[in-house]
Amino acid sequence: MNISDAPKTAQITDVKSMIYTWVHIGSDGYSKRQTQRIVLTNVMISVTAILSYMHAIIFALYDFDQLKWPIAILLTIGTALLVTPFLNKKNPYLGSIYNLSLWLGYGCAITFIFGTKSGVYFYFLAGAASAFLIMGVYQNALSVLSFSLQIGLFIFFDQNAFPTASFVDVNQGFIDTLHIATILLSMVFIFCMIYYAFYQAHLAEDALEREYDYSEKLLANMLPKSIASALKRNPGETIADSHDDVTIMFADIVDFSPRAQSQNATEVVGLLNKLFTSFDLLAEKHGLEKIKTIGDAFMVAGGLPEPQQDHAERIAYMALDMMKEIHDYSKRTDDNLELRIGIHTGPVVAGVIGTQKPLYDVWGDTVNIASRLESTGTVGGIQVTNCTKKLLDKTFKFKNRGKIKIKGKGELNIWYLIKAL
Repeated sequence: MNISDAPKTAQITDVKSMIYTWVHIGSDGYSKRQTQRIVLTNVMISVTAILSYMHAIIFALYDFDQLKWPIAILLTIGTALLVTPFLNKKNPYLGSIYNLSLWLGYGCAITFIFGTKSGVYFYFLAGAASAFLIMGVYQNALSVLSFSLQIGLFIFFDQNAFPTASFVDVNQGFIDTLHIATILLSMVFIFCMIYYAFYQAHLAEDALEREYDYSEKLLANMLPKSIASALKRNPGETIADSHDDVTIMFADIVDFSPRAQSQNATEVVGLLNKLFTSFDLLAEKHGLEKIKTIGDAFMVAGGLPEPQQDHAERIAYMALDMMKEIHDYSKRTDDNLELRIGIHTGPVVAGVIGTQKPLYDVWGDTVNIASRLESTGTVGGIQVTNCTKKLLDKTFKFKNRGKIKIKGKGELNIWYLIKAL
C-alpha cells in the first residue's frame, strides 16, 4: 500500500466504525436475538430517514413553494426517526413502537397531501413486510398489530379515492412520477425484506448443519459408529453385548505421577494430549476401538463392537507402533519416556453406561487380566498371556518371562512381545 493511500484507508475505517457504532446504539445488554432485531431496526430507520431527506431535497428542487409542507413533514419525520435507537436503551421494543407510530402518521399524512393517485400509500405494504422483522417473531402481538394496521390502511386508501390537498398545486406528471417511484421503492423494499428473511433462514440452516456435523463427529469420537446409530434409533435403550473373542490392551506411561507433581498443569495436560492424540491415530490406523483413557493409561480393544478375525494381530501391531512412537518422541524432545503394555484375549461384556455423558465400556476377566499385565509389566515391555500368544505365534516373535502372580488369577505364564516376523 502506498503512503498516500494510508489516510484514505484510515478514513474508510473511521466511517465503518461510525456506522457500526450507530446501528448498535441501544443494543447493549440484550440477548443476541434482541440485539440482531434492534440492529436491523436501526438500519431500517436510517435508510428511511435518508430516503425522507432525499425526497425533501427532490421536492425542494422541483417546487419549494408548492411543496414546502410535504418537505417540512419529510424533514421532521426523517429527524424524528433518528431518535429510535436511543429509545431502545429503555426497552427493546420501545423504539419499534415509536417507529411504527411515526411510520403510520407519515404514511397517512403524505397520502392525504398527494392523494391516492400518487400511490404513496403503497409504502404501507413495505412497512407490513418489515413488521415481523422489526417487532420480532417472539412478540407476535406487536408484529400482528403492526402488520394488521398497515395492511388495513393500505386497503382503506386503495378503496377510497382522496384528491391532492388544496394547498399543493402540482401537475399530473409529478403525481404520475411519484406513483411510479413509490411503487418501485416499495417493491425494492419488500424484495430486500424477503431476501433478508431467506438469508437469515439460510444462515440458520447452515448453523444447524454445522452443529449437526459437529454433534455427529463428537458422538463418533465418543462411541463406535454402530453403537451411536443404535442410540440415535432408540434413545434411552440399554445397549449391552457379549463378545466371546476380543483382545484388550492397556498401556501406561511409566512414572508419570511423579512427573505430574513436578510440572505445572499445562505441561502435564499438553504432554498427555500429544501422546494420546498420536495413539488415537494409531488406533484408527489399525481399525481398533479406543475405549478410554484413565489418567495416563490408555485402553484399546480389538474385535468389538464388530467382530474381527485378526483382532489380536491388530492389537500387537499397534502395541509395537506405540513403543516406537514413545521412543521417537523421547528422542525428539530429550525426554525419557517409557511405556508398559499388557495384552490379553478372551470374552468380554460391552455396552453403554450413562445418559448425560454416555460411555462405551467393556467388563470382565479379560479386561482385568490385561490391566494387571500392564501394572505388573516391566519398563518398555509388552506382556501377553498364553492365549494371546497362540493367536500370534506365526507372525510375531516372543520371549518367555515365566510365571508371575496375577491378582485374582494366581500364577500365569507370561510372554514378552518382541517384534513382528
